[in-house]
Amino acid sequence: MAHEHERLGVLVGRWRTEGWTREAPGAPASKIDAVDTYEWLHGGFGLLHLVDARVGDEKVDGAEIIGYDPARESYITQYFGSDGPAAYEATLGEEEGALVWRMRTETQRFAGSFSDDGDTITGHWELLDDDSNWRPWMDITRTRQPS
Repeated sequence: MAHEHERLGVLVGRWRTEGWTREAPGAPASKIDAVDTYEWLHGGFGLLHLVDARVGDEKVDGAEIIGYDPARESYITQYFGSDGPAAYEATLGEEEGALVWRMRTETQRFAGSFSDDGDTITGHWELLDDDSNWRPWMDITRTRQPS
């Protein structure tokens, strides 16, 4: 069986990310157009994720480190970007016959399902509102680009 950090290889590559934020009070829906690049860190024990995005009129640039923490038995990430920092706990596993990448903080969560060929991820972000209810935030499709 592969070591947990090796399983991150399914993310390696250059991805075209497209989608929409959901309309919210005071915030219209915005188009998402991005390039997400995942590459192995030196030594192959984690990934570097580079973000080059446009969300509506806002340019978003950032970088994230992703690795496996055996003590937590989960993946952890640390992101720094023009839209602020974030640290996620994540899982990568089979759910109902599909490989699913899940990430969450106390107030945000993401679930993305891989297609059978591994070249498309369909995902949904949610935010925790003031009443402690999860509400839809963003819907994305990430398509692996030819190398």
